[in-house]
Amino acid sequence: MQIEYITTRTLENSKGEPKGKVRILKLVGEANATIEFKCPECGFEAKWEEAWKEPFVEGKGANQKFNLKCKSCNFSIKLSKLKKEIKKKK
Repeated sequence: MQIEYITTRTLENSKGEPKGKVRILKLVGEANATIEFKCPECGFEAKWEEAWKEPFVEGKGANQKFNLKCKSCNFSIKLSKLKKEIKKKK
């Protein structure tokens, strides 16, 4: 089992408070990624698989982004690659 992509992040709600979290795991050779999610806006928790393609994954390399929506309240989250987010905060 080789990991192609993995991330665990804290998510902020619309007020900028760290209330949610997400974990994305994509294994080499698999068509889907496993997502564990807690919505920072409404607190909804879920785990599901999503196809590793547009519109979930946009771009490649450092410009890669992930588009997530809460299945309960439709709160939209866009995750950039962690390396890109760190550069933006400096």
